[in-house]
Amino acid sequence: MKVATLGISLLLLAAGAVSAASSGAKAVAHPAVERGMRDCANRNRRAAGLETLQPSRVLSEAARLQARDMAREDFFDHTDPQGRDPAERVEIFDREHRYAFVGENIAAGYASTLTACQGWMQSPGHRENILGRDYTAIGTGFSRGGEYGRYYVQVFAKELAHRDH
Repeated sequence: MKVATLGISLLLLAAGAVSAASSGAKAVAHPAVERGMRDCANRNRRAAGLETLQPSRVLSEAARLQARDMAREDFFDHTDPQGRDPAERVEIFDREHRYAFVGENIAAGYASTLTACQGWMQSPGHRENILGRDYTAIGTGFSRGGEYGRYYVQVFAKELAHRDH
């Protein structure tokens, strides 16, 4: 089984709108796998004495899009073939501009959520994302296909207090 090097990204949310139409069809949810990736992050955060991350529909849509695109378009990177980074993918779904800081963990080829989680926790940069004190929310995505067979994505962000415009 082929396993890709784990990827990490920490990005400030970029200003400017990204068209939701540019994302193509909606990515498919895989509830059990996605829950496992959230549980991985929160279990490790609790063990480190940190608050758990709240699940986010917006961040999960961005994570699913990235996982689906990596499987379909056969790439493994934080920047997709359209040139979008994690923050730009979050903007596609974040119409209320609630997220100010975005980080992403990606993994591919692992046989299970547990082994992907272990890989992330053994990597200093990925571990830093999972245990990031600035993050308050998490979204997860998973897809099958492509060169590595399984693609796992965690998207982290700080949710801002509601702002009146």
